[in-house]
Amino acid sequence: MLRPCINTICMQRPLALLVGLSLACVTRTVTPGTVTALNAGSATSGGTDEVQSMVELALTLDAAGDAHADTLYAPDALVIENARVRLAAPRYAGISVGSGRVTTTVASATVEGRMAWVLVDYRWTNAAARRAEAGRATIILEKQSNGRWKIVHAHSSQPLPWEP
Repeated sequence: MLRPCINTICMQRPLALLVGLSLACVTRTVTPGTVTALNAGSATSGGTDEVQSMVELALTLDAAGDAHADTLYAPDALVIENARVRLAAPRYAGISVGSGRVTTTVASATVEGRMAWVLVDYRWTNAAARRAEAGRATIILEKQSNGRWKIVHAHSSQPLPWEP
C-alpha cells in the first residue's frame, strides 16, 4: 500500500531548498579570523589584488566579445545574468558585446584558502550609441592545482531603478 508523502524524509528536501533559497537572499557580514578582505586600492594583498584584477579583466573582455575571456572560467563554471544561465558573452547584466567600455565603480575582494569572491559594481557605456547600463555582480573564484585562479561561478544583475 502506498502512503502519502507526508513523512519526515519527503518534507526535508523541500524545506531544505526553501531555507537555502531564503539564506541566499540575505546579506550579512561575517568576519572569521583567517579571512583577508580588502577594498579596491588597498596596498596590502593576500591574493585579493590578483582576483580583483581578474574579475575586471573578465568584465572588459566580455564586453569586447573577446574569446580570451573564456580562458578565465573553469570548464564547469556557472554564470547567471539577470536570472538566466549564460554560456558565452555577454555574460554579465547590462553589458552588450561590441564597442562599449566597462568601468568598475566599486569592488571588494575576499580570499580564504583556495576560494575567493569578488563583489563588484560596474558600468558599461557605449558613447556612440549614447547608452549606459549599470550592473552588480558576485564572482566566485577557485585556485586551481596549477596555482591559477579560475572563475567557477558568477551572478550578475542590474540594480532596480530606485536602488543606488
